[in-house]
Amino acid sequence: MPMNQSLKMEPGSFDTSSVIELRVLAASTGVCHHISLHPNEFSVSNLRNRLAAALPIEDQILLLGPPYKVPKDSILRTNEIIAALHLGDEEDDYFSDRTHEHESSDHRSILAPTEKTGSKRLFLFSKRALSEGAPDPSPCLLEPPPGPLLLPTEADMPPPPPSETKHTPLRMALDVYERQFMLDMAKGRAYADGADLRLAACRKCIAEQAVIAQALRAAVSNLADHRSSAARERNQFSEEYTVAAAAHTTLLNKFDSRLAWKSCNADEGSGAVSSMIVYGTGRNESLGSISLHPSLVSAARSAGRVMESLLDAVPIDQEKAWASKCRTAHERLATSFQELDAAFVGALGTTASWNESTQSDLSAEEAVKTLFAEVEEVGIRVRNAQVERLATLISNHTEAVKIVSSAVKSDSDPSQQGSGGSGANSAFSELESMSQSAKSIIPSMEEDDKILSDLSKRVADSKTNAMQRMKSRLRQISLVQSSIARASSGVTVLRNALTQQNSDIEHLECVVGLPKAYNDFLTEIRRRRTYCIALQSNASSLVARLDSMRADEVKLRERFLKGPGRHLMPAFYNIFAPTLATSPPTFSPPLPDMTELETLPNVGEELTGLGLGSVESENTGSRNNERAASSTSTLTECPSVQQHTTSKEESSMDVTKVLSNTPENPSLIVSAVEASGNDVIMQTICQEDTPTHRNQDTADCATLMYENAVLRQALERAGCKPPKSYIDSDTSAKIEQQSKEHASRVTSMESELAALKLELQKAKIEALELRKTQTESGTTPPEQKQCDKISHTSFQVGDVGLFMPTGRSREGKRIYLAFHSGCPHRYLSPDCINGTPDFVLGRIVLQEEFVAGAIDTEANPFGLQMGTKYWVLTAETLKRG
Repeated sequence: MPMNQSLKMEPGSFDTSSVIELRVLAASTGVCHHISLHPNEFSVSNLRNRLAAALPIEDQILLLGPPYKVPKDSILRTNEIIAALHLGDEEDDYFSDRTHEHESSDHRSILAPTEKTGSKRLFLFSKRALSEGAPDPSPCLLEPPPGPLLLPTEADMPPPPPSETKHTPLRMALDVYERQFMLDMAKGRAYADGADLRLAACRKCIAEQAVIAQALRAAVSNLADHRSSAARERNQFSEEYTVAAAAHTTLLNKFDSRLAWKSCNADEGSGAVSSMIVYGTGRNESLGSISLHPSLVSAARSAGRVMESLLDAVPIDQEKAWASKCRTAHERLATSFQELDAAFVGALGTTASWNESTQSDLSAEEAVKTLFAEVEEVGIRVRNAQVERLATLISNHTEAVKIVSSAVKSDSDPSQQGSGGSGANSAFSELESMSQSAKSIIPSMEEDDKILSDLSKRVADSKTNAMQRMKSRLRQISLVQSSIARASSGVTVLRNALTQQNSDIEHLECVVGLPKAYNDFLTEIRRRRTYCIALQSNASSLVARLDSMRADEVKLRERFLKGPGRHLMPAFYNIFAPTLATSPPTFSPPLPDMTELETLPNVGEELTGLGLGSVESENTGSRNNERAASSTSTLTECPSVQQHTTSKEESSMDVTKVLSNTPENPSLIVSAVEASGNDVIMQTICQEDTPTHRNQDTADCATLMYENAVLRQALERAGCKPPKSYIDSDTSAKIEQQSKEHASRVTSMESELAALKLELQKAKIEALELRKTQTESGTTPPEQKQCDKISHTSFQVGDVGLFMPTGRSREGKRIYLAFHSGCPHRYLSPDCINGTPDFVLGRIVLQEEFVAGAIDTEANPFGLQMGTKYWVLTAETLKRG
């Protein structure tokens, strides 16, 4: 490819339009090999085949750069790389585009840095030259060789014309002068041509030395890449080994103390591992000082073994033998690492040695630059001087030929024979004068030729030394690269050994970390037990709840079939609802397998310590607490339940009738007990204590205990300090004792409550009889005459209002709205509200009218629309729920 065409190539796909021409530079000799390939044949393999004539393929090493790497087809077959190679060719053409007048001052800089210009070069190295037994390079010989040039000894004059074959003394004397001038001209031409040849040879030799210096740069750059990669690999492995070796040393040093029977820091008589055991803290390092949990000791005895401490669970002899092997392997690995580190130090060398080699290479390059400058300055000057002298000799010879021809002509002309003597004398004097003036030219040319001869000799010797130095440097670089390769392979071997060492040492870590693992084991057992208990409790609670629902459904179906169902026609049973007379479906899931719960040792607090008994038994403490809460709630929150019993004729808006709670007389105020009835799904706090409730509470408590165990285990695994346990064995005993005391109190309170209920029933009967008597006699109490009904269509002072909670105000208090029919926005004054009752029954003593202001302001405390009229009622409380 032409130079200008290659530089105009656009980046992108590979151009296949023309032949590709490039240079391959021989690193050992600096010789340039010109290769021409068709684009379809342009590949590394074809390039090697073309170079096989200069160097066998098996001995070839190609480096392309910078950065200098072994070329690949994917990289070489790109327009960018080819353009960069051609740019490198232009940079190495130091002597082109020069005229004789300006070439001495217009030469380019040699061996200039090329890393930032974007140019690339392709170097050819020989594997054979890198070997130890490689022959020394042949001495550099330039043409013409240094020394005197081969000069002509006589003039090669053409024969005279036939008309001038007459030999006269004058003619013979003039021929002597002419031959002399011709001989001088021939010698001058030899010296001038020799100057051109010597200058061209010196330039070529200097260019080849520059190639050798650039090839050495490429080799050093490639070595620097290998060295940096090896140093990085060494540092990475050294860091890994240092950390691992320190951990292994610490573990091996602590291993024997772990297998001791007693420790000076052991807690004597401890039944379980203390939560203060932390790996590496120095506390309880001896496994013999850590006692097993009593349940684990019992399990070991049941299996026929005596195990009282963690050390009893460790095969001591086997562990010690394994630790001895690991210690030996650790020492061998440490020795190998030291040897590897020494190998790396020898392979990578020191900074001083690298600086020394670099300085030596720079000095060699400076010598080439100096020699290049001398050749360009002295060589061109001498060559130009030789050309000028040759021009003078040629001019003298031409002039001498003219003088001789004129003298010979005048001597042969009869008309001028009289003046022939003066003409001959004039010719001899002129020729003699010219001879004397040119007498110093040939010696001067000889002296200048000696200067060029010495310069060419020094240039040739410089290349010979450069090739010899290149051989030794390449051999040195090859040895360093081999050492780096061996050291890198050693890193791979030691890394595999370290991996195996880590795998072997993991077994010893099991022994050293056994105290912490034992703590985690206890935590895991507690968590699993709590899970099993929670699972069984929830399953039992679900089954009990479903059984209760089915029992209630059976009662409701029997009530329907014995009541309205008797009046239904057969079509309702056979066609409309075929399952109308069948029993409700059953749900009998299999209970979870609790084999694991039976096999797990009890290493934690018993569930009874937290108020739970066995999974299948009822919780006495929780049942008594629930009974006490239920009793208290019944006495305080539901005092109106079953307070009065009235007949159908007396069911009206009377206060006492409204507060009654019989199924036959449904009231406007629906209590929680009345709303729920026998439906277990709608149970509330006012409902009586049931086994379903107790089972559900037991399941909830077991679930919370399981969640607590999971959270504690997660905190311990994360390395955090577990939260303080506020319930220990002593606290559990206290709670159990308190539960028994509460149970006895509840039992006595239940007996008292039963007696009070009997007295209340008697009082109700007496009140009804008294009311009946008063009704028959036409006399009523003063309060009854004043107002004995709940107002709902209008509200006046003295009326009785029923206020129900509807929401909360801006201050967070409940808002109580009067039960009404067509007269809304009657609110109970907040001054009449104490606590949070379910309802308030009161007599109106004051009624104030207001207009709602802006929302979320004090002028609108009940959240009404702006402009809405509302009333605030102040009432005397008669009853609250």
